[in-house]
Order: sequence, then C-alpha cells, then structure tokens
Amino acid sequence: MGSGIFSIGTSAMTATQAMLDTVSHNISNVNTPGYSQQSVDLATQGGMYTGGGFYGRGVKVVTVSRSTNEFLVKQVNVNTAQNSADQTRLDKLKQLESVLPTGEAGLGYSANQVLNAFVDVANQPQDVSARQVALARAQDWVSRMNTAGKQLNDLQGGVMSDMGTSVAQVNNLTKQIAEVNQSIAKYTGSGHAPNDLLDKRDQLIKQLNEQVQVTTVQADDGTTSVFMGGGQLLVLGNDAQTLTVVHDATNPAQGRVALATNGTTRVLDSSQMTGGTLHGLLQFQDYDLAQTKQQLDTFGANFADALNAQQALGIDLNGNLQTSFDLSGNPVSNPLFTNTSDAASLTLAMTAPKGLAAASPLSATTALTNTGTATIDSLVMVRALPTTNALDALTSQPTTGAPLNVVFATDPSDPTKLVYSFTDSTGAPLQGHLPATQLDAGHPPDGCGPGQHTQCGPVQPEHQGCAQSR
Repeated sequence: MGSGIFSIGTSAMTATQAMLDTVSHNISNVNTPGYSQQSVDLATQGGMYTGGGFYGRGVKVVTVSRSTNEFLVKQVNVNTAQNSADQTRLDKLKQLESVLPTGEAGLGYSANQVLNAFVDVANQPQDVSARQVALARAQDWVSRMNTAGKQLNDLQGGVMSDMGTSVAQVNNLTKQIAEVNQSIAKYTGSGHAPNDLLDKRDQLIKQLNEQVQVTTVQADDGTTSVFMGGGQLLVLGNDAQTLTVVHDATNPAQGRVALATNGTTRVLDSSQMTGGTLHGLLQFQDYDLAQTKQQLDTFGANFADALNAQQALGIDLNGNLQTSFDLSGNPVSNPLFTNTSDAASLTLAMTAPKGLAAASPLSATTALTNTGTATIDSLVMVRALPTTNALDALTSQPTTGAPLNVVFATDPSDPTKLVYSFTDSTGAPLQGHLPATQLDAGHPPDGCGPGQHTQCGPVQPEHQGCAQSR
C-alpha cells in the first residue's frame, strides 16, 4: 500500500511538472511569431482491480496539444494574401500618381501654354520673340513628356525588380516548408504531434501568402502540399518547385512568373497568382501602368501630330512652304516634333524660330461686285501647294508662283448665296481653269461633311490641291 501512495504521488508530481514546463514554454514564446499556446492533456492511469473494487493509480500525461483552429488559420492566410496584394498595388499607384502631377506642374497646363504661345505667334507672325516663346513652351512640354515617359519606364523596371525579390522569397519559403514537412513526417508514427514544427510550418505558409496566395492539402504522413491559388503545385512532401522571373514574349519590358524545371522555364498564366505581392505587382503592371503609358503616348502623339499637321499647312517667316512634294507626289513636311509615338523619346525637331509656319499660303478677299457681309471662320489647306519639283506643279501652282488667293462673290443666279474662285495675287485664275463654285452650307459637295466645303482643281485628281472653309 505504501508503494501505491508513492507511485500515485510520483505520477501527480510528474504531471504537474509537465504542466509547469508547458506554461513556462508558453510564457517564453509569448512574442514568438506564429506560436500557438500549448496545453497538457491529462488522463487517469486506470483503476487497479481488487476484491474490494478498483483503486486509482494516479494521473498520466497523454500528450501536449496546441490551441489552433484550422478554419481560422485559412481565413487569416486568405486575408493576408489579399491585404498584401492591395497594399503592394496601392504603394505602386502612389508612385504612379507622383509621375503625373496636376495644376501648373501638369502636362495639360504645359500643353495649354504651347497653344497660347502659338496664338501669340499667329497674331504677330513677324515677332521673332513670340516665335522664340512658342518654341520654348514646346520644349518645356516635350521635356515634361520625356520625364513622365522615362519615369513610367523606371516604374516598370522597379516592378521587374520587385517581382524578382518576391519570387526569391517564395522559393526560399517553399524550400523551408519542404524541409519542415520532412521533419514532421518522422514523428507521424509516434502518436504525438510535433507542435513547434507545426507552428513553424503554419508561419511559413502565412509568410508565403504574403508573396502569393496559396492553398494547402494535408497528407496522411503529416506533410502538407502547397498550391498557388490557380492550382500550380509549389510543394509536394519534401520537394519544392522553383519559380523565376522572365521577360514577356510580346512586351520584353514586362515581367512574367515562370516555373523552372530541369533547365527549362514555363511561363505561368497571371491568373495563377490570385493574391499576395506578386498579384499586386502583376495587376499594377498589366493594367494600371500599361494603360497609363498607353494614354500618355496617345496624348503625346495626338497633340504633336496635330501641331505637325498644322505646321505642314503654312509658310514660315521667310515665306517658304512647310510641305513640299517628292517626285512621286508624296508630301514631305518639316515637322515640329519627331518620335511622336513614344513619350519618353518625343523630340522637338524645330529649333529655328523663323521655321514656325504662322501663316497660310491661302488668303481671302472679296470681289468688287460683292454686296452684303459674309463671315468665314477659317480657311484650312487640305495640303500645301506643291513646289516646282512635283508632278502636278504646273496644274496646281498659280500662274505667277505667288500665294493662292480665294475670291468670294455673290452667285449671279442666286444673290443669297456665295461663290468662290481661286486666283493669284495679280488676279489671274489658277492654271488649268478653275470655275467659281457655289458655297452652300445646306448642300456641301460630295466628299465633304456638313458645314464643310472643298474646292479642288479638275486636272490630275490624284494630286489635287484643296482648300476648306468651315
């Protein structure tokens, strides 16, 4: 009986010591990331049968378990992945926002300054200082476009770098998960869970979700298989896959995540990354940054090409046409801007103030027989008059080589309407005979839109010189 008392007391002391050790372990790891509180599971030793009944034999330690909830762990991982993706994209969007400021520092303000400067040039075409201001404003706009375009390119380079860093962390984490899987599998047959190893694996999976959202599947041997959100396997048992970053096949400036296997790479679809830093970077690269760059390039091209087109219609300070024609009849102009398709490489090609086309070779006067008042908003040359080396020069140039003159007069058959004809500065008609044509806003000639009227020479129509009034 005495030995029974000592045995029961010993079991109680042993159980209590295990509990104290576990509490101490909990306290020591209170600040350890991913640590789960542990507790000792106790059970009776089982009664000893005697003729007088069953006598208790004390207490025993069954196992040490950790306090965790699988459902909550998965929800935390999902939220971690989504938060990481959103935060990464937000950080990049803030950088993108700084590239395109508003107000006087913005591109729109600079473009308006360019247009205002050209208005001053049009009002005072002989003023060289106004021309210099226009070129300075144009150069300022080009510089801002170049800066914005280069900063967008730098942002893309930063995305590529961040993707490489994130993929390196993914590879490191998956390797550690595979190693922990191998260690856990060793204790599968012991009947006891290696709590600290399980905590470590859960923490590694949580960290992995910060980089890319993953799902897990528990195996019978205690290991956990890890898959990306789109189903791509990352860890199977103690084997981890390796990811890498490659350049996009269609757009080398962009990056793609690829699976590296046996010296080859297989590009993964972006839909495989459904969360985490990689997802945020890909979303920013494929949508936010790509659309912004496209819109910036489009704005630059449209604005520069419009000014180039206007430049091609006029004459410079010396009276030289800004569009000539080659031997095939194709127009060859002296543009204000070149490399207009790319904001980062957009260039101001016109550097001489005298080269700005501030006047048109087309002028308008009234015939002596005209009565009443007519208002013409503007005259636009569809293309400039060809020079002497063009195939159609003889049929398109005025007889004296002077600028073309448009004469408006009352229609003899209907005094409520106007007709217009083309002459040179001496009053001589355009070579090849160009009859007076009625100007009727309600019924424009064929090939013109409502409110627009086009007069073209009847000879060699493939090289006709035209003027529009609107």
